[in-house]
Amino acid sequence: MKSKVFILYTGGTFGMKESENGLEPSTWKEIIEYLPAIKNQTYFNHFSSINFTFDTLEPVVDSSNMNPAIWKRIADCISDNYNSHDGFIVIHGTDTLSYTASALSFMFENLSKPIVLTGAQLPIFHPRTDGIINLSNAIYIAGYKRFELTCIPEVCICFNDDLLRGNRAIKSSTNDFEGFSSPNFENLASLEQRIQISENVLPIPEGKELKIYPTFSQKVVNVTVFPGYNVAALQDLVDNKKIEGIVLKTFGSGNLPKDDSWKQLVQTCEKNEVIILATTQSANGRIEIGQYAASNFLKNPIVANGKDITSPAALTKLMWVIGNFEFKDRIKMLSKSLRGEISLYN
Repeated sequence: MKSKVFILYTGGTFGMKESENGLEPSTWKEIIEYLPAIKNQTYFNHFSSINFTFDTLEPVVDSSNMNPAIWKRIADCISDNYNSHDGFIVIHGTDTLSYTASALSFMFENLSKPIVLTGAQLPIFHPRTDGIINLSNAIYIAGYKRFELTCIPEVCICFNDDLLRGNRAIKSSTNDFEGFSSPNFENLASLEQRIQISENVLPIPEGKELKIYPTFSQKVVNVTVFPGYNVAALQDLVDNKKIEGIVLKTFGSGNLPKDDSWKQLVQTCEKNEVIILATTQSANGRIEIGQYAASNFLKNPIVANGKDITSPAALTKLMWVIGNFEFKDRIKMLSKSLRGEISLYN
């Protein structure tokens, strides 16, 4: 069975080239010049039963420059080609890849096709690049019909023979080929000599019409608590209504210093309708508000329990919820799993 796969190149290490200012992104045309196998179509002849569409997000970007406006452009590009393709691949820089994967997962509701983000730790021009295998594996997931594989109808990250749920992944290494991990959720698939898909964890499409919610609020802050943290600057932002949301990365399972300034901050947030999404600094595990007395400050209706959500997913979810929904609905949406981004506990 034939498949139609859309590949969008956005920039990143995958296509980086040397310049006087260091590594800078190349264009897709430049990448092809360095890859005779692709240029002469012999690489894609291996996938002769797949019809490919290539596009470039101009201008290509270093992923450190990624922002909500570019997320929307990526989503629009996928949306415009959604009905005519079976799967999608987004080639992206690794630094913010997990943020983009999380953002896209929230933007698309009722997704029924795979959106696979991938990239590389070494540029495609490097003789030991990991880019080729990452792209090849992504093609198998996006072109699932051709290979008689199970459809994975969600936003995912394909890297170093692993397929991860996009909003569960974090960048765990700057130099290992296994650059991403999923600390609190099993991999969606393993792409070794045999491709093994964890079908038991995949969402079941309900056949509803695809919806896109594209707006992200940028009136949020990401706060990591540390010993001696001075709440005054954060209190000022809340007092003057300069922000609408805080991702609060607490100690351990939700603990804060025993200091009245934290209690005052939470009370002011409630007064000014500034939502706190409480998470843990630990990569593994979850927060449990009330388990320790040091977390009692967070027993407040303005605080959403982030459970085991990752830092990239917490931030993008908070931005997305504030950007698209009224205040009365936000706490409920932040506290439950919308796209499989948090685990369900008894």
